Amino acid sequence: MAETIGLLILTSVGAAEVGGIAGFGTLAGTTIAGTSLAAIVGTGVLVGAAYGANALAGGPDLPSPSDGQVTVKQPVPPRKRHYGRVKISGSLVFVETKPGSGSVTTHLNQVVAINHGLIDAFEEVWLNEINCITDPPVSAGGGPVTNYFLFGTVRYVNVFLENGTDSDVGFAWLHTYFPDIWDGSHQGRGIAKGLMTYFEPEAEMFTAVFPGAQPPALRVVIRASRVWDPRQPGQDKDNAASWTFSANPVLIALDYHRHADAMSLAHLDDVLFTPAAIAEDWIPAANICEEAVPLKAGGTEPRYLASGGYDLPNSAPKDVLGAIFATCDGQTYQRADGAIGVRVGKTVAPSVVIGGDHILGYDGFRKGDNAFTTVNEIGAQYTSPPNDYQTTDAMAWRDEDDISERGQVITTNLQLFWVTSHPQVRRLMKIAMHRANPEWQGRIVTDLYGLNAYNERFVRLVIDELDIDDTFEIVDFAIDTGAGTCTIAVSGFEQAAYDWDPATEEGDPPLIPDEGEAMAAIAAPTGLVASSGVQGRQDVRTIGDPINLVLGWDAGDRSEATAKAQFKLTSADDGGWLDAVVQTSNLQAISMMVPAGNSYDIRVAWKVGTRSSDWTVIEGIVA
Repeated sequence: MAETIGLLILTSVGAAEVGGIAGFGTLAGTTIAGTSLAAIVGTGVLVGAAYGANALAGGPDLPSPSDGQVTVKQPVPPRKRHYGRVKISGSLVFVETKPGSGSVTTHLNQVVAINHGLIDAFEEVWLNEINCITDPPVSAGGGPVTNYFLFGTVRYVNVFLENGTDSDVGFAWLHTYFPDIWDGSHQGRGIAKGLMTYFEPEAEMFTAVFPGAQPPALRVVIRASRVWDPRQPGQDKDNAASWTFSANPVLIALDYHRHADAMSLAHLDDVLFTPAAIAEDWIPAANICEEAVPLKAGGTEPRYLASGGYDLPNSAPKDVLGAIFATCDGQTYQRADGAIGVRVGKTVAPSVVIGGDHILGYDGFRKGDNAFTTVNEIGAQYTSPPNDYQTTDAMAWRDEDDISERGQVITTNLQLFWVTSHPQVRRLMKIAMHRANPEWQGRIVTDLYGLNAYNERFVRLVIDELDIDDTFEIVDFAIDTGAGTCTIAVSGFEQAAYDWDPATEEGDPPLIPDEGEAMAAIAAPTGLVASSGVQGRQDVRTIGDPINLVLGWDAGDRSEATAKAQFKLTSADDGGWLDAVVQTSNLQAISMMVPAGNSYDIRVAWKVGTRSSDWTVIEGIVA
């Protein structure tokens, strides 16, 4: 059909008017890259207006990474779907308290819907700022939290996880304790979710177990949605059970186009995602994304990765695709056969050269700065895993020579929320700097030979009178069937934009507050004292009675520091240290119940992120 329409259009132009294209034969038999000219023109009429580069127009309008880490409580919560590796919370879909009965104390239960659709795995569970260890482990569905929210050996928080499989049961715990409102039919299949159960401690111990005096909020690090990888022979594009996890932006974009909870174009595979398009475009582009790029610190990383999410049904496809392709300098385009092709950023020598008599004229072709696009500093925001997956400013990319010559800084900023690597951000900033400062730009008008560049990203232009023999990026392409001409908007683009020297160009990521020798030393706590008693009661006891050790110390000089306190029997070796519960004041800790009359050692240290001060120790305290 496309070719028929194309022939009708070309017939209306007239063979005599357009003649043959050099190297190809007469109009009726003309082919470009193996596709008839008629098919190119006809398919452009049918599809070009509905799909193509315009799908990526405008900046992404998506939630920032920090937005996704907030637990949402709404009557009709948004559905969120994610790709790559992300740290997120979700929407509260169940909140109920069960009064204590028998050996089970009063407990609050919350279910959070984390991802719409199956995820590959849970990797970490965070409650407030605590990276929790569970038994069974997080990767096996979770269980009681064993490293925090304790008093003695009693565990006060459970976290159970389900990946959103077709066999999810929807938490047997809730079926047992809330059968009237959450029975066996509440399975939540196809929704990755978490159940938190908070057991109520005795009143005098509440702030010791829950320092914030509130049940802690859930956040998780996940390997998100699985995607079809056409390079893997064991995977079936129509069988999601055969798919695997990937943070490859090309595979993510392919999934977003085809998935029922995204653009839902899989039913058009025979037209838009043909075997030829997959083999000639999508697979090579996916391979480019996984090429190893050297790092300044040694080793390598993949050239391009992507991680992020979108809301259903509110996120516009152009915004989601814009965010995905921003991670890889990518773009989709309409192939000559009508299918969707894809390109990503890498040095590619142009295969098409246009010059001589084929260039009929210029439209706004100019050399030098464009006041609307020229910049000499590029900033960028990305998602930094070492900074708790928060939006973080990358080291700016600056043209110091231009700044010095102009005497001013002209800045633009990139939103690269789906990028999680600082070196990758810097590579993308370099590309953006080249693109914003072309030596030449404008439009050229060609005869129909210009159609050779129809499916190209780059073209080499040879214009003798302007002393031009350079690579240009094609930014727009129009065919005037009446005049038999092509008008091609081009912008100079040096392929050196894709060259990379990590030693001089990678730069330094933003300082992590708890990292590196550049951080000031953390002084050990001072003023450590200890007393004993039964918390909340008069201190009247005999030897052997259960008591609490109460540790106290002076405020430190680091407001961001948190305290860690421990105790052990003096007779025990270093493996016998047990954690005491630090109170909300950050200046006192209370041990579990221990027998009175014994000799104990105590110690306390300040902690900032992953670094700690030396311990301050008192030995031989008789409680």
